[in-house]
Amino acid sequence: KNPQIWSEWRPEFAMGLHGLQLRIAQRGAALLKVGGYMVYSTCSFNPVENEAVVAELVKRCGGALEIVDANDRVKDLQRRPGMSSWKVVTMVDDNTVEYPSYDDSQAESVSIGLRRKFERSMWPPPKPGVTKLGKRIKGPPLERCMRLMPHDQDMGGFFATLLKKVAPIPGPEP
Repeated sequence: KNPQIWSEWRPEFAMGLHGLQLRIAQRGAALLKVGGYMVYSTCSFNPVENEAVVAELVKRCGGALEIVDANDRVKDLQRRPGMSSWKVVTMVDDNTVEYPSYDDSQAESVSIGLRRKFERSMWPPPKPGVTKLGKRIKGPPLERCMRLMPHDQDMGGFFATLLKKVAPIPGPEP
């Protein structure tokens, strides 16, 4: 919608919004009644602002929040599934730099100012499966998230996830 943003946009913008959006979503989840629904939505396609926030929100809520499969709710809405893997990148001197892990983002070769922008929750959650020690890993069903692309239908692009509070969130009262 804003053509000027394309020339100014940088991946670090999402890094700055990740923590803020997570805190807002956590507060919304805390205020939600058990059995209630909440939509987390952005007008971004960056998974650091989208799936990473949803994955961390579900994790922090300790099983009290579930990602709902909303495909049957608006049948004619063309959507794509959420992403389960992505790369965390920045721009340094107009070059894209990838950070495969949080530890890589904290290397001494990375400026201290940039290091402070990274959060562990920006990377994809572990893939579902079984560890070498036999522990079962069940990741959040991020494919239930919806990516609405502007070229799939005549509209702006969005990311949206329907969440349901199925139990009280562990911890102190809001």
